[in-house]
Amino acid sequence: MVLDKRRAHLLSIMKHSSAPVPTKDLVEKIKVSQRTIYYDVEQINDWLKEQNLPLIESVHGKGFQLPDPTKGCLEHSHEQQFADYQYQLSSSERELLIKAKILLEEQESSMNDFMELTSMSRGTVAKAVQSIKEEFKSMNLQLSYQKGSGYQLEGPEEAKRRMLSDVLSTVFANSDWSNVRTEIQKMIQTVDNDLTQHEDQRTSVKNLLYEAEQEMGLTLTDEMVEMLSLQILILLKRIQAKKFVHIDSEEKEVLKQTEAFQASYIITRKLEALWGVTFPNDEICFITMNLLGSKVQHDDFNRYTEKELKGLKNVAERMITDFQTYSCVVFDDRRGLEENLISHIKPTYYRLKYGVQIANELSERIQEDYPDIYHLTKRVMLHLEYYVGQPIPDEETAYITLHFGGWLSKEKKHVETKYRAIIVCENGIGTSNMLRTQLENLIAGLDVIATLSMREYQTSDHQADVIFSTNYIKPKKIPVIHVPALLSNVEKEHVMQRMNDLFLTNHSNRNSIDHMLDAIDRHATIHERDDLKKELTHLLEHHTPSTKELRKPMLTELLTEKTIQFRDHVSHWEEAIRLTAQPLLDQDSIQPQYVEAMIENVNDLGPYVVIAPRIAIPHARPESGVERLGMSLLRVKDPIYFSEKEKHRAQLIIVLAAIDNQTHLKALAQLTEVLSNEENIDQLIAANDSQTILDLIHQNVNS
Repeated sequence: MVLDKRRAHLLSIMKHSSAPVPTKDLVEKIKVSQRTIYYDVEQINDWLKEQNLPLIESVHGKGFQLPDPTKGCLEHSHEQQFADYQYQLSSSERELLIKAKILLEEQESSMNDFMELTSMSRGTVAKAVQSIKEEFKSMNLQLSYQKGSGYQLEGPEEAKRRMLSDVLSTVFANSDWSNVRTEIQKMIQTVDNDLTQHEDQRTSVKNLLYEAEQEMGLTLTDEMVEMLSLQILILLKRIQAKKFVHIDSEEKEVLKQTEAFQASYIITRKLEALWGVTFPNDEICFITMNLLGSKVQHDDFNRYTEKELKGLKNVAERMITDFQTYSCVVFDDRRGLEENLISHIKPTYYRLKYGVQIANELSERIQEDYPDIYHLTKRVMLHLEYYVGQPIPDEETAYITLHFGGWLSKEKKHVETKYRAIIVCENGIGTSNMLRTQLENLIAGLDVIATLSMREYQTSDHQADVIFSTNYIKPKKIPVIHVPALLSNVEKEHVMQRMNDLFLTNHSNRNSIDHMLDAIDRHATIHERDDLKKELTHLLEHHTPSTKELRKPMLTELLTEKTIQFRDHVSHWEEAIRLTAQPLLDQDSIQPQYVEAMIENVNDLGPYVVIAPRIAIPHARPESGVERLGMSLLRVKDPIYFSEKEKHRAQLIIVLAAIDNQTHLKALAQLTEVLSNEENIDQLIAANDSQTILDLIHQNVNS
């Protein structure tokens, strides 16, 4: 029995959902009746029985759910009967497959081949080919059609390799494109008919990469090992076809000085022994470039050269200092953040320098879910731009946003540890840290004791109460909760429900209910004790409280007529801080010692509060006397000097009273958006009444 496309699509939807999928959602996605959904589920369960896999479960009131063991098996299954019928290809998937076939199988690229590959009509494929042709043209590659021999691609080998790298990074970035990945692996396997046993070859290459890790003193992410193994197999076949890259001689000398070159040299020598393929120096350098640009799970700074570490450390320090200034926060574990940033910035530098492609499927989601942190991160990227010598793509900025976001969310624990957890994540340091802080903030008493790659998890023993994994792993002694890298509200509910299912037993519920009833007895008369107990039991079991999303007020909620003041002249910066803070004192938002703490900070640390010409944002730590979130503004006509230097003069003084590292970020990001325009600053300084300032803010701030 094989699944038709509709039922395979239905199965795919459930496979990629961490929570039960409501029937109405399936009706909407599949475009069939509810009755058909139920029938299809029965048919899929018959198919799952044949595979000896646990069946789809119907969760009362929530929908259909695929058991985790089944998800895990399907995730790693290469069964023809499932892979061929996963779901209708999207336009992006179609274009990617056609592009891969042109690059990998130039001798077998005809319109009929493309139609068979994508199961699409000639007209639809023709449109895709035209789009691909324009993309190739932008890379100095010419795609032409010759009758009798099909499509031919002409142009530099370096450009073809870059396009192949882009294809692989895109397919690996989209975790639900497993069918596309399978097709591309087939293409890589069949480029040269002499190279059989593709999976054995790939395992051999992976083992060589593991040895290379030892040589370089780092651990690559699981995703990078998978991607690099395919890149090396492609490279083998390109060399066999006499298609070589050429690298600038000066750059080759630079690459030869790196540990990554030594690792690449070892890899190629062993590949030569295995398959009799001779690697020119340029190709060894090509592998070196890709190794240098690979994302890492762990890194050893002792292996860095003194010059390399000094440069990277300087960039990380400047980024963190500016982020703290712009966000008005102080990182408790600054050194930990610095080390994580260095581990990320190093491969970023080499990726941009050598044009190594890397996609980020989380990029748009990060920008949507964390716009304030992304905005602040983008402001500090100039230090990395100067270091790299070129603009930083949004995908790379989004990854660094995860680093800052993870550290912003870290709060000093004031609760007793109840559950010790391990995170298994394939996506690297930044993603792991962001997931860690989401989970620790969501679950009271959760302590994540380790973040591991899949390989690290598989090769060592662990002691923990629960494992959170971004991949489907089979639970052994420790229960596993599968989670995405970024948690939505629905997924947070799912995590909380699973935690309660695992750790809040009916016995503890009964104890809680008995305590509640005892408390009610002391203050009221219970007439229907059994009925009340049943209702309380139901509430505890079915209405689990979850963490509320942190509400971040807008700028217009903090800056109001009552917190805006105007003066022509103020004699000293200390007086300016005291005057600006007065409305917050009047509202009991801060205590007097907070004002003294702000002044002391400037005396101790210098005029760091002047974040830009004409703008100062004095602030201190929340524990210095903040009662509630607040912001106040003072406009002065005569500039106030926070030092003797001209750049430290200010006419707009904004006092910020933050209660933590996050709640004020939306308002602050909106404020910096307003102040990023010189014309806006001129208008604010020229204003003589609060309404003018508030109107200007409303015009520039989007809700």
